Amino acid sequence: MAKLKEKPFASKALFSPDAIVSGDHPHGIIRITGSAIASIVRKAACSVEGVTRITGNSIVDNIAEFVGSKKIQDRSIQVQIKESSVAIELAINICYGVSLPEIAANVQKSVSSEIQNLTGLTVERVNVIIREMEDTQEAAEK
Repeated sequence: MAKLKEKPFASKALFSPDAIVSGDHPHGIIRITGSAIASIVRKAACSVEGVTRITGNSIVDNIAEFVGSKKIQDRSIQVQIKESSVAIELAINICYGVSLPEIAANVQKSVSSEIQNLTGLTVERVNVIIREMEDTQEAAEK
């Protein structure tokens, strides 16, 4: 079976900072920010059984926190917005012993469904990166 190659996320300059949900609403335009979408992604992903947490690259996170950058969770979720559609990339840790492809597919379904249900936006793709597998007890301590 041939592997599909995903194009890496393009420069954010090509994308709008907000998603336009309704341009013809009688009371004005409705826009949703990337931060609001990232919040939906975080809750949807963490609700999937087997996901221990949203995570980032530890070296980058340490440097970013040192210089006062935003929270790890916000850096671990990338949202690209094009008018009325979004593409998501997120990094997670999962429990040791679970099926990686199954958990990743469940996260993709949960995130996509929740974004569509709450915002009405079209989800182009949800890329899931599994950073680590954690012992269940170790994950509870974190």
